[in-house]
Amino acid sequence: MNIVALRRQLIYILAMVALLVPLYVMGKPSVRNKDGSENQRGGTLAQLRSKYDLGQGDLGDIDPASESMRLATLGLRGVAATILWQRAEYYKKEKYWDRLSATLNQIAVLQPHFVKVWEFQSHNLSYNISVEFDDYRQRYQWVKRGIEYLVKGSKYNKHRTEMPYELGWFFGNKMGVADEKKQFRELYRNDKNFHAEMAKTSMDLNNADGLGPDSKPDNWLSGRLYYERAYEMVKKENARPARSPLMFYRMSSSWLTKYAEGIQAEGYLDNPARVAWRRAAAGIKAFGDMTIQTTFGDEITLNIIDQANQDLLKAEKEFQTHCGEAYQKAVADRRSQLTKEQLAAIEVEDFERNFDELMLAEQARSVLAIDPKEVVNTLPSGLQVKAFQLAEKVRIAQEYIQHVEVYRNQINYAYWKTRCDAEQEDSAITARTNMYAANQLLDKGDLDVALEKYDVAWLAWNELFNKFPSMMIDDAADDVADAIDRYRRLLETPDLPKDFPLLSFLKFREINEGNMADPALMSLVADWPKRHPGRDFLTEMLKKSALAEKPYTPPNDEPPLPSKKPLSEQPAVIQPIPQTPPVEPTPQAPTEPVSPKSETPLQVATPDAGTPPEPGAAKSQGPTVTPPDEGSPPTPK
Repeated sequence: MNIVALRRQLIYILAMVALLVPLYVMGKPSVRNKDGSENQRGGTLAQLRSKYDLGQGDLGDIDPASESMRLATLGLRGVAATILWQRAEYYKKEKYWDRLSATLNQIAVLQPHFVKVWEFQSHNLSYNISVEFDDYRQRYQWVKRGIEYLVKGSKYNKHRTEMPYELGWFFGNKMGVADEKKQFRELYRNDKNFHAEMAKTSMDLNNADGLGPDSKPDNWLSGRLYYERAYEMVKKENARPARSPLMFYRMSSSWLTKYAEGIQAEGYLDNPARVAWRRAAAGIKAFGDMTIQTTFGDEITLNIIDQANQDLLKAEKEFQTHCGEAYQKAVADRRSQLTKEQLAAIEVEDFERNFDELMLAEQARSVLAIDPKEVVNTLPSGLQVKAFQLAEKVRIAQEYIQHVEVYRNQINYAYWKTRCDAEQEDSAITARTNMYAANQLLDKGDLDVALEKYDVAWLAWNELFNKFPSMMIDDAADDVADAIDRYRRLLETPDLPKDFPLLSFLKFREINEGNMADPALMSLVADWPKRHPGRDFLTEMLKKSALAEKPYTPPNDEPPLPSKKPLSEQPAVIQPIPQTPPVEPTPQAPTEPVSPKSETPLQVATPDAGTPPEPGAAKSQGPTVTPPDEGSPPTPK
């Protein structure tokens, strides 16, 4: 009997051992390096845990003697993480940076799949802590720490687009917009060790699409690589976009324009700049051709605005034909509200109008816009059913255009599309190259050659502004105005020469910056190249206008000019004025432009002039030409 029992026990033991062998093979844990990367894949179960993010055995260890460890083992992981967050804030306040870094690592161990942990603390490292140091090299190191923290978090949130989206923002915005952007960009492009580290843990930054004109990684293009990765995650993995579709997909093309601006500021003004703007134009077009889901519940395409206006025009003609005399009576009633000047302006062909007539015609269009429902109510009952159907068709077309314009205006799509085209012009290359050279020559004290370069630049800027007037309302125009003031001081004259090429440009700035701006003016500036090809904007703007008689007055806050003395009394050497580099505008959230009330007697206030369509096409809404701000760094909550 004992022998039988012993034999049965041996069989049981052998069976258990036989079952343990495949279980061990299947459940063998993976072996990982210190940075969290996988060294040995492990068994089938370990691979499944890694594939579906079901375990965090690779995150590291919590201090076994810590309070956080005791709470976590009792099922109070959230409480432990909260305590660590409070401790991290204390260390940051007291500037205990090493303890802060250790605490952040502990938080990551407790909450690896909570994306806000990685976003908040990486922002802390790159934005809040980095500014505590005086040396820009130390600041750069902390910016990198924030990026590395995000890279680590992306390993445990492989299907969350927030991680590559934030990495794209950090590479671009923090390194390219900060006060130390010049130093940061230089440090980054030459940081071979960081590039090699990122190639191992995240992405090859030496990708051809990420290299600048010096064949080194550019921070804006590196950020764009991460945005493209986020787009691929949505496309291939059906991941959820990190932001609204409009703001999510605009970032890639936006970083291309920032890259083009960045290399221009660094002196790459010839073919590299042209190529960069051409590339940005292609990116903006690709973005404009995308189908975007809106918060209104429909889908729009930003580049379809012209076709949408044609569809609206066709629907309006059908409605007007059906309503006949009732519609004509409504038009006559509206015409009676127009001024004599407005009536005269709309009788002139669009191409023949001078600037004042163009402004008046824009104002008249808004007055003559008639709501179809007003006309339907005046029709006989037998015509109302068909008229109502046609009016509804007009309403749907108008609503679609309104949705498209709302989204275009949020990111100033029309401006950036025009800007990319303008910057590729020969006049733009000539203007920027000569003005940059003149500023450099002034710093060296070579005044005569600087003045010659300026003279060439003014002619090129005048040509560009006439063809693309929206360029007169961006940062480039501010740089031109500053250079003109330097030029005038060098001439030692209170006024610019009467034949100065950019006098009209300076007068336009007075109109725009004063209290005489009008929505109609904004519409004309935005759509001028499309509506009036080959027509000079500045010449037409002041032609037969009362503003033409008003002389340009220098800014009131500038230092007084030296009095003009006889040549015998003038000093032999003029000290050059040190060049002041252009200041990057402080990022702000995009806002709708607000147009001040007009003071010109020929202008009347309008509810919304909108963006004018092609000649003869229907009017769209919401003009905007001010270049969009790219937003401020995310503020942790």
